[in-house]
Amino acid sequence: MRSLYPLIVFLFFYCVLFSQNYNYYFGNLHAHTAFSDGNKDSVSSGVGRPDGSYGYAKLSNNFDFLGISEHNHYSSNHNPGFKQPLYQTGLTMANTANQDGSFLALFGMEYGVSSEFNGHVLIYGFNQLIGWETGVGGLSGNNYDVFNAKTDYDGIFKKVKNNPNAFAYLAHPDFSDYTTDGTYATALSNKPYNAAYDSAIVGMPLRSGLASSAMTNYNDYSQGNYFNYYKKMLYQGYHLGIGYDHDNHYTNFGRSNGGRLVIIAPSLSRANLNTAMKQMNFYGSDDSNAKIDFNLNGSIMGSIISGTVYPTFNVVHNDPDGEEADTIKIWKGYKNSGGLWASIVHILNGNNTTTFTDLNIVSNREYYYFAEIKQGDGQWIVTSPIWYTALAPLSVKENDNKIAFNYFPNPVSKKLNISLATCDDYVISITDVSGKLIVEETIFSSEFKLDLSNIRPGLYSLNVKSNKDSVSRKLIVE
Repeated sequence: MRSLYPLIVFLFFYCVLFSQNYNYYFGNLHAHTAFSDGNKDSVSSGVGRPDGSYGYAKLSNNFDFLGISEHNHYSSNHNPGFKQPLYQTGLTMANTANQDGSFLALFGMEYGVSSEFNGHVLIYGFNQLIGWETGVGGLSGNNYDVFNAKTDYDGIFKKVKNNPNAFAYLAHPDFSDYTTDGTYATALSNKPYNAAYDSAIVGMPLRSGLASSAMTNYNDYSQGNYFNYYKKMLYQGYHLGIGYDHDNHYTNFGRSNGGRLVIIAPSLSRANLNTAMKQMNFYGSDDSNAKIDFNLNGSIMGSIISGTVYPTFNVVHNDPDGEEADTIKIWKGYKNSGGLWASIVHILNGNNTTTFTDLNIVSNREYYYFAEIKQGDGQWIVTSPIWYTALAPLSVKENDNKIAFNYFPNPVSKKLNISLATCDDYVISITDVSGKLIVEETIFSSEFKLDLSNIRPGLYSLNVKSNKDSVSRKLIVE
């Protein structure tokens, strides 16, 4: 029998190298059931309540979590039709369906109305229904546990901010939404920055819907987007991320299209999802399983950091289906910068990795950066930002001659993509654990693809050398 020792050694090193890594989990936090105005096809689908909807969602492709966010008020039957006693029922059903490590089931509310100067806000983490209605037929008492006036968005954001377990996520936002006095000038994206609101709001979608879609073939995508609203909110000074919504009103949870809100977390648990949302460790993706690493010297998307060096950003696009990135862009802006809300400071075509160092910054100003990726098939991915404040005196990075580079994928089976911060003469080599040279290439470029299809599986060292310095990284070939 073939010896298992090499395999055991390989798995040991693999676990050591990657046990502390973040993982990617794909899902949606905006959906409705027949508790309000969802499951419109319940007669034919046989699914009407949250418990059945969670069961359905668990079987959807590339779908690790579902948040059901029922409308917080009644108005009329199924329009939206929600009554206060159902809130506790929904929370109980979510608790029963939830399986940390396997599938997350969450229950929350979609607060507000969509009329002009108002807007919808997804709220999770409250164990009581927030609302304003009285006198709802068939219901004794108020149609809420906690009162908040219908158009009081100042009140709702402050209630979320004061609840340490809660977060708010803007649903299909408009530039006239979330006003304080019913005028365009006091809409959230137009009035001055509010720190209390910033503490409550964690994100918004890249796309939402299609809400009325009854399709289950994963291909019924919304053609709309909220990209400009996202840039405007960052420009206003808000620290928020960008995700993806389905806003399901039919029984197609996870299946109306392949778009996903993707969270980055150590493991799949409610606690980790809550942390990822609050820390903005998430992104929005048309693609159902694309894994995006956007980091500043190892600090992942959502990080708010400062330092005395010029920041170096790395982007890796990893699609298990083998889809390639057509373009990778890095955007940059800062609060009240004037002119554009953000501008493209780096762009790379036809590669899955890129590295960028920003030398055009000033001290004591907080900048925001985010990555935008378009795949070859046109699918769109946008990350949450990284905020960086350079502290005086600003200097070049320690060991300025140190080579900054990215490589993908790791583990690798055939082609290894290597992206370097600058174009220069490099010697790229691979050695095994004994130090034996396996591959060596000399290049003058900032982008390179290395063919490893003839290398045996195992643990190796990837070495990049210039005439000034050399750097080594661990590499697994499978």
